[in-house]
Amino acid sequence: MLLSMTSGSAKAELTILTSHEPPMNFELDGRIDGIIIDYVKLLMQQVSEPSEIQIAPWARVLEAGMQNPNTLIFSAERNPQREAHFHWIGPVMAKHWYFIARKTSRDPFKTLDDFKQVDSIGVLRADNRETWLKAQGFTNYYPVSTLEQAYKMLMSERLDVVLTGDIEHAYMLSHHPEFNQLTKVFYANTAYSYLALSRYTELPRLKQWQQAFAQQKESVALKKIQQRWSSKLNREVQLNNGMFELDRQDLPTPVNQQ
Repeated sequence: MLLSMTSGSAKAELTILTSHEPPMNFELDGRIDGIIIDYVKLLMQQVSEPSEIQIAPWARVLEAGMQNPNTLIFSAERNPQREAHFHWIGPVMAKHWYFIARKTSRDPFKTLDDFKQVDSIGVLRADNRETWLKAQGFTNYYPVSTLEQAYKMLMSERLDVVLTGDIEHAYMLSHHPEFNQLTKVFYANTAYSYLALSRYTELPRLKQWQQAFAQQKESVALKKIQQRWSSKLNREVQLNNGMFELDRQDLPTPVNQQ
């Protein structure tokens, strides 16, 4: 059970959940790390929360956040299906979505509808990208547990394309040289990832997190996190009003999305 409570009338413990989605949040050799992990730990110091961050599959994280009080989840992208279930503390990451394919692929992708003709699109299960594909009329998406799994399936020709994000793609290329055989073929969308507290979280706790987020937007500590991850990714991570974003050096102008 993901939710825990203290005894009697004591304040309920906060459950903090995220998924394995490097470089935002991940576990490596028994240690939890990531650019948003660092961000959340900074805010935890400000609100004096003694809770630990737990990593679970995203579908389970999202379900716990929608059903249990006093639960913080990250990083959750806002959509109509999720809106009423959470208090949205603030955006922490802008993610630019791309379809990627093998460099040997000969498909001439020119519009979004072109991707409805492929056999299979890899996408993270229960992720907003899956929801978005469904809203655009796609039926040929194939949900997977992790993006690394999707990339490996794409390499082995078990998927035709994968819908990924720019910062995830940068991490994959820096840690898996074999993925350099994959290339971006189409810019799809930009979405914003939030810290979100479950709807029935105690209001004093909500206000604490909101205040901490507002206070840390331009803090020296947050800028140090920006610098650390720019170095680790060998790409400039920008910080705009408390939100991280990979530099837009290769972000194309949105093309015709019929």
